[in-house]
Amino acid sequence: MFNKQITLTLMFIALVYISFQPVSASDSLNQTNVSVVSDLNQTVGGDLISLVDTNHFDIGNKPVFDIIWSPEGSHMLIDGSVNVYPKGKPDLDGCVDALYAANVDGSGITRIAWAEFISSSGGITINPPLWSQSGDYFAYVEWVKGIMYKIKSVNLYVMSKDLNLIQKVELDPKVTGLESDLSNFKWSPKENKFAALVPGEIIIYDLDEKNELNFSISGDDAEITDMEWSPDGKKIVFLKNSHEIITLDLEKKALNQIYSAEHVGMYGEKWSKDSKKLIFYEIKTSEKVDDVSYDIYVADEDLEKPVKITTFTSGSSRVIQWYPDSERILVKKCSDDSCALYSLSITGKMKKIIEKDRDIDGMVASNGCISAVSLNPNSTNPPYTKTYDLFFHNESDELTIENVSYYSWEGTDVLFVTDYKLSVLNTSTHDTWDIPLPLKNLDRLSLDPSGHFIAVDNIIFGINEQGAHTQISDENYTNSTASETVIIKKDMGENSKINTTDDTTANTSELPGFTAIITLMGVLIAFVCIHMKKIM
Repeated sequence: MFNKQITLTLMFIALVYISFQPVSASDSLNQTNVSVVSDLNQTVGGDLISLVDTNHFDIGNKPVFDIIWSPEGSHMLIDGSVNVYPKGKPDLDGCVDALYAANVDGSGITRIAWAEFISSSGGITINPPLWSQSGDYFAYVEWVKGIMYKIKSVNLYVMSKDLNLIQKVELDPKVTGLESDLSNFKWSPKENKFAALVPGEIIIYDLDEKNELNFSISGDDAEITDMEWSPDGKKIVFLKNSHEIITLDLEKKALNQIYSAEHVGMYGEKWSKDSKKLIFYEIKTSEKVDDVSYDIYVADEDLEKPVKITTFTSGSSRVIQWYPDSERILVKKCSDDSCALYSLSITGKMKKIIEKDRDIDGMVASNGCISAVSLNPNSTNPPYTKTYDLFFHNESDELTIENVSYYSWEGTDVLFVTDYKLSVLNTSTHDTWDIPLPLKNLDRLSLDPSGHFIAVDNIIFGINEQGAHTQISDENYTNSTASETVIIKKDMGENSKINTTDDTTANTSELPGFTAIITLMGVLIAFVCIHMKKIM
């Protein structure tokens, strides 16, 4: 009887212990639950709302936060905004922006900067920050604007990951591009360097060597756009006055004109992966109305001059991306009744990949997998929920996923949402892992590079990594933030002053629930010891 009771008790402990183990890669992820690590609505959300002068402004929506993970996954930047408007005047647009730094789990929050803008009076806005490739530095831009968004000045702030201000640069306000894709500032893809456009110059700042190189641009009214580093970090290309394609060779410290014409342009993708080739176009017109063509050129460092490889007769046709082999390019060509993706060789040979009777877009993953996305035509029917169809193509097979409400790429994996369920697709093997989430409507999601956390809208969830796949940690969802005290010291007078935060959280490498599991095990063992003493 004694041995039987001991055996049953130990079996109970073993079963409890097993129930808390991460699910293996071969098991179903539907058996797991998610764990809230941090609720940004309750931390930075409260701070952002406190920045709104409610005596003069009404708030138009709930705070929205975008998470910008550091490349190595140890830190995060939080770009927050809330729409505001003068009291009683909802037709006037405005916003309050704020930028925060935090640990990767959302703890240790520090407000770095905040700004206010109203279309009728002007103000300041802050663009989403950008990390350097090493994660040692990040940069953000403050835009000083007048009435109706007129740009007065653009200031770049470069900071270290420990929140020291390293550099402040006044950028050329004429060269702005999109606030989400700056044309006058670019990080090097290889080193802690960045290129900045200031009036009349391109300046290369080396943060490790603490020096800079200045390159003057001839012409009093020179307008520089489409600046982009080569993948190897040795060259920069830019477009001058829509007439000249120019490269800057940093090793030789020389500017070289690649091509010149009445009107030339560059697509979003410029450099081949091997940094040896550039793609661009020349626009040609004739006396006929709407007779416009786009001659597509490739400049190869091994050739004396650029070579025309094809011609697009429609502006809706465009170059999307270089393939990893640097020998092919993914292009999109559309007609009145269809749209197709093609593989375009640098020799001019084209191969159709996929064609649909509606608009599609696409990309090439680093493993060579081609993805295409198209708005589902049924989205125009009740209940009018916008969904997409995803198509994946490689050399051996194809895969279609319908009615996707949200998707994003994480390396060569695709995160997508269908029927309120988050799934992870390995585009190499087409294996899919399902991750149930207790949220019905998802606007944004992203996985941190370390694979330990995932941000879903304004909530940070903990993830337990098991083998080669990510697993949601074993703890139930609660509508609360992590057990921590976050103190954000506010300074309403200085928009760009760094504000410290008292961090009272534990080591962020320990996932939530781990301590609770150990505690429970201790209680169970104590229970067994007491039970055994009574028997004895």
